[in-house]
Amino acid sequence: MKKVLLFVGCVTVLMLTSCTKDWTCKCTDENANTTFYVVPEASFNDADNTCNSYEYNNAFGYKNCSLQP
Repeated sequence: MKKVLLFVGCVTVLMLTSCTKDWTCKCTDENANTTFYVVPEASFNDADNTCNSYEYNNAFGYKNCSLQP
């Protein structure tokens, strides 16, 4: 029974990590202005990397960007 539960758990994790969907990135600048960006058809890791890259882009000037649930 433990092996079956472990197998089901592993399959579930793999399904969730390979899932691609549209993600929303919320960025806040120095003046507390908020902007939302959509990261289309991406896995969680790819969307998170894209969202975090907005923080370091000097053209936008954001101090904090994060994915929204």
